Amino acid sequence: MTLSPSRRARPLARAWVAVLALSAVVTVALGLASPAVADDDAASDASSIALTVAPSGAGVVSTSSALALTLSAYNPTLADLDAGAVHVTTSATALGDRAATRAWLSGDTGDGADASALARTETVLADTTLPRIASRATGATTISLDPAAFAARTPGVYPVRADYTTPQGVVTARTVLVVPGAGTGGSVSVVVPITAPALSTGLLTADELTTLTAPGGDLRSALDAVTGSTSVLAVDPAIVAAIRVLGSAAPASASAWLTDLMALPNPRFALQFGDADLATQITAGLGTPLEPLPLDPYMAARDFRAASGTPSAAPSPSPNSSSSAPDNLPTLAQLTDVGGTGDTVLWPATGTAGTETVRALASASSFTLIDSSAVTDAAAPAWATATDAGDARLLVYDADTSRALGAAAASEATPTRDAALAAASAYAQFAASDAGAGTLLVTVDRTAAAPSLRAALQTASSLAGRTAVADIAALTSGGAAPVTLHADAVDDQRVDELHTLLSDEGELQSFSSILADPTVLTSPERAAILQLIGNGWRTATADAAATAFTDHRTQTRDTLGAVAITPPVDITLAASSAPLSFSVRNDLRWPVSVVLFATRNDPRLIVQGTTPVEAGPSQNTRVQVPVQARVGSGESTLELQLRSATGVTIGDTVPVHVSVHAEWESVGLVIMITLVAALLILGIVRTVLKLRRRRAGASTPEAAPEAAPEAGEREDADG
Repeated sequence: MTLSPSRRARPLARAWVAVLALSAVVTVALGLASPAVADDDAASDASSIALTVAPSGAGVVSTSSALALTLSAYNPTLADLDAGAVHVTTSATALGDRAATRAWLSGDTGDGADASALARTETVLADTTLPRIASRATGATTISLDPAAFAARTPGVYPVRADYTTPQGVVTARTVLVVPGAGTGGSVSVVVPITAPALSTGLLTADELTTLTAPGGDLRSALDAVTGSTSVLAVDPAIVAAIRVLGSAAPASASAWLTDLMALPNPRFALQFGDADLATQITAGLGTPLEPLPLDPYMAARDFRAASGTPSAAPSPSPNSSSSAPDNLPTLAQLTDVGGTGDTVLWPATGTAGTETVRALASASSFTLIDSSAVTDAAAPAWATATDAGDARLLVYDADTSRALGAAAASEATPTRDAALAAASAYAQFAASDAGAGTLLVTVDRTAAAPSLRAALQTASSLAGRTAVADIAALTSGGAAPVTLHADAVDDQRVDELHTLLSDEGELQSFSSILADPTVLTSPERAAILQLIGNGWRTATADAAATAFTDHRTQTRDTLGAVAITPPVDITLAASSAPLSFSVRNDLRWPVSVVLFATRNDPRLIVQGTTPVEAGPSQNTRVQVPVQARVGSGESTLELQLRSATGVTIGDTVPVHVSVHAEWESVGLVIMITLVAALLILGIVRTVLKLRRRRAGASTPEAAPEAAPEAGEREDADG
């Protein structure tokens, strides 16, 4: 199963699936079901009404059980839809091959001989009426068919058409019925992907795991669906790694899910980390697929210590900020182990791989699981070798049947699901004819969501009356048939995006040399790249994929700019020598070691060329750089640049304008000396004058006191 596109895109994907369910539309281009198509001569308004015709029993006619057709219509308009007649027809002429079946289901039968033959032998199956349908609601009715009507027909795939007459015009839907032939024996093997949502981060967080592995969650539902089946599991190792890196802090539901997965007896193999797109990597020029780096930054030592009775703190959704790693942390191989044994199986997305990709992936110890549309031969055997791709060992699955099973698994509405299962049964008839007594290999193709996975697996386990086997090794027990492959189907946009991501990763790797443990940046970046090129984004909306790519690039540029010199203001140097102060900004969560290079553009300045800087996490660090001036006055510029210890340039060069006025130091010194001398002289003068006054006062005789007048003199005076 492939889950919803991303934690941001997942609600949008679920809403889209719900709309598909309500409108009962399955992708026409794949020819997987019977979406509503308006006749060329119908009014344009009728094309908005979605009609589905879906047979019971996966469309296989059986004389031992009843056959029913469900007619379902969705009214997306704002007005109620009056009851309308439905005319259901079939043809006594079977569809000749899978190409004719694809054309019929897509509504593109043309005006050729096949269309004429179908029209000439057209017969009526039933006439009925769909009841009144309210605005933005779905109406349905069921028709019981007599299986005896098909008893005299030769085995084959027969077309069914339903014409729904509405006030807006006639709406047409198509499906198929399969009249099985005598059993040819043989077996069928089904491969089921168990994949994570399309992510733009390296690993699922604890909260996301809780949601996905809880009852009703996508991962839990997928595991429940495959339990008891004979399916071969293709497991994304990023899921099990996301659980294991949390250690004892992993959510209980996630731990239980992992235990249940590892206990299943089903054979399984590991997809590439994040289910990364193999064909895009090879087309981008990579000789071998990318591998994840050690995931130590995601682990906290406290979560791997022996139980102490103390609950672990809630894990961070981002890589651990601690660079220390205890010896008991699990290795990358242990974290990504999905169980199972045997050869490696590489699985490119359906419709992407061809000669070039298969040749690059060829290995004596691995198989490439490839879809039949990549094979040029008329019949694609399940076990083959491709001489034109370096004798690569191939496991070839039927593309048409697998797409139909994927569409059925993704359907939430029963009519849509049943229509897709009927298409799967039809394509399997042709695939079984090609396989003969050999094993038929199919997959539940990658989809955005898989709410109907169990129903799809039940149909897949008995396709074309075959017996399900859960052993890929049985496919390779005999001789391999030689086949020739088409060229790769190149998606230029995805290739260009991968080139961009790898270029950014190279810059980030160089930048990380300022850290004591570079893996705290490089490991999450590699994991995120693998997720961003994951096949899950192929089923997401184009806008969601573009947003994820752009957001990641923005985050990378922010990281590369997290350590820089804070632009200083102009500096005035008023002395012949002095330390100049600068600031280094570190927005990272880890300490960094850098070297500040100061370059002069004027020989009249002498500056210390290199200054080591130890900048703490999430802070600004002051740095002093000694400078000397050889002139008394002038204008000059310094250029500041940060580099790692290995010489990697960090951030942009920052110019600093320096105005030198070193003569002010001499002038100031003269003034200070003059002032001091003047004060000294003034003090001496005052002291001397004071001493002279004291001496003069001491040498002057004191005047005699005036005699008091006699008594007679006082009387005369009084008189």
